[in-house]
Amino acid sequence: MEELMIDEEKRKNFAKEVFKKYPDKIAVHLQEKILAQQVVLGMDPYMAHLAAGAFVFRVEADPAVWSKDADPYKVMWAQSTRPDASKIWMTFETAAQYPEEGESKFMVVFEKGKAIEINRLGNQK
Repeated sequence: MEELMIDEEKRKNFAKEVFKKYPDKIAVHLQEKILAQQVVLGMDPYMAHLAAGAFVFRVEADPAVWSKDADPYKVMWAQSTRPDASKIWMTFETAAQYPEEGESKFMVVFEKGKAIEINRLGNQK
């Protein structure tokens, strides 16, 4: 548990450095959610990662933009600066997203580079 808290603090500190380095790239209300370690609608994949940390993901790359063998990481991260019609699903597990529930898995669905859906997954502990 202590290791998890250290990772959370590292993630918060890293996010603060990103905000400082790129002050005009992430809206203040989204910065607050990132520091609270919560993913909200409208975030791009990078912001969701800043907020919730480690993830597993799936990408359906926009065929009008990407080749069949495009690197899914490149497709995903490009959505932050050059969104297209790619679809992305990122799954996280944190205690902060649903604090009243404790550690919970949830999936975030992205279209046109923005989170459009957040779904809590499965039976929780």
